[in-house]
Amino acid sequence: MHIGKLTTKYIIPIGIFLFIGLFVIGVKFFVIKVGVDQVGVRTRIWGVTRGIVRKDYGPGWHRAISGIDQWDLYDITVQTLELAKEPSRLGHDERKEAAIRTADDYDVSADLIIKYQIKRGKTWELRQDIGVGERYKIIVENETRDIARSVLGKMVERDLYNPEEKRKRAAEFKIQLTERLVSRHVDIIEVLILDLRFDPQLERKIKNIKLAELDNVLNISKALAAEQRGITQTIDADTEAIAQKIVGDKERSITVLDAETTKKTIELLAEADKYLVEKKAEGDLYKEQRKADGTLLIKQAQAEGERLRREAISGMGGDIIVAMEAARNMNLADLNISSMDINLLDVDDMATRFGVSDTMGKLRVDPKTFKQIQEMLSQPKGTDTAKLK
Repeated sequence: MHIGKLTTKYIIPIGIFLFIGLFVIGVKFFVIKVGVDQVGVRTRIWGVTRGIVRKDYGPGWHRAISGIDQWDLYDITVQTLELAKEPSRLGHDERKEAAIRTADDYDVSADLIIKYQIKRGKTWELRQDIGVGERYKIIVENETRDIARSVLGKMVERDLYNPEEKRKRAAEFKIQLTERLVSRHVDIIEVLILDLRFDPQLERKIKNIKLAELDNVLNISKALAAEQRGITQTIDADTEAIAQKIVGDKERSITVLDAETTKKTIELLAEADKYLVEKKAEGDLYKEQRKADGTLLIKQAQAEGERLRREAISGMGGDIIVAMEAARNMNLADLNISSMDINLLDVDDMATRFGVSDTMGKLRVDPKTFKQIQEMLSQPKGTDTAKLK
């Protein structure tokens, strides 16, 4: 019982240890890992079909049976070739700058940076055509130095300090290097010309030429500045003249507008006064006409009343009026009248006695007419008597 427990206690760790050991052995002798920045090329060295497998193997675990499969791993990222006097270690090793000789027979050193990359899907062909390892890097460097001599060697001393010329040469450099390496399954990303160094004699010559060019540029700039100052002064004078003209035109316009406004105001006031006078005259005329018309109507009414009064007086009505006047002026208190001889209630008889007569010898007075005569005689003198009919 005790022995069984001990056996169980040691069997489990031993099993785990054996599993790990077998896993490590299997990884070491049966699989291989390709990194994320790598491409693998597999070569069958034993079997029915031998040779390079026409395929690029990407990142991950792949079969690698020892004695049957051979693997070569390549960097698939963008790589840098730096040819400089003092490399910045962008590349994997130090390389000296590219030495060239210019068209006018001067020695020049060029600092170059080449960015390149193995073509996608062509790594197995690079392994087949060039071989194992980093031989392709040596080919890239050799082709770069050769093209540098041919392309940059066309330059003359005046081109060495011309940035535009350097850019043109770099573009031509990239085209030729791309054409050279297309069969080597390498893509050129960029070509940069960092610096060009000359021997002391050429440097002094270039310095003198540059100073002369700078003096020429300075003189041209001074001449242009003087010309521009003259143009500026002319522009200032023209601007001042235009400004004065604008101010003068503005003042004249204001004066003219002021005069026109004053004239228009006077004309409007005169028209208003004229309209006021005309309307006042028309009102006065209308007033006088209405007043005259009223006076005329009054005169006509007075004349008509006088005419009617005269007509009334000239006829039988006149006798009646005289009789009424006599009767009005008679003081009955001083009179002694016999009622036997005179009937005061007999109107016709009384009128006859006061001097009223007719063709028949006796007057018949209508009581209504007699009342109107009495009312007329009772009114003050000067009152319109036109009511008598």
